[in-house]
Amino acid sequence: MTYAIWTLLGFAALAGVARLFMGYAPSPLEGALLSRREQAIVATFADAFFPPNGPIPVSGQEAGVPRYFDDYLKRSAPTQRLLIRLLILYIELEPLLFGPRPSRFSRLTQAERVLALESTSTSSIYFRRVSFISLRALMTMAYLASDDVARAMRMKQSPDPFGLGDRVLELTPTNRSELHP
Repeated sequence: MTYAIWTLLGFAALAGVARLFMGYAPSPLEGALLSRREQAIVATFADAFFPPNGPIPVSGQEAGVPRYFDDYLKRSAPTQRLLIRLLILYIELEPLLFGPRPSRFSRLTQAERVLALESTSTSSIYFRRVSFISLRALMTMAYLASDDVARAMRMKQSPDPFGLGDRVLELTPTNRSELHP
């Protein structure tokens, strides 16, 4: 009798793990370093940070955040790749522990995703806040790299943003006696 119970518990655990890591959309990026699961998660993050009907009329996915993220991962050192992948996995599974309901981030509604990110950003747990800041920096970098976003924000590329032209900046020598009277 106990063997049957343990077998059923084992199958239930396997089904739970399978449900946790299965059910992601097919991989839209050809030749990607990110797995289809990671691509789906990054696309979910992108639209949580930059929603389709947000203040900027270009969603995170429309801005190509998953492609930029994959390219960024390809340029990164192996240690950074591992850390970025762990960050993706952590943020995906964090709602299981902290809510707003026990589910993967990618299965939450848009409103719940925003609540989860807000909860992470204001948490009293330092690691949660740092993970949010790291993800926000990566998402913002990827989003602002889009030409569509730049056009929507009326940003212009400038190799000389401060208007220095060909001038060479020279350091002015200081007299130490003037600094410390």
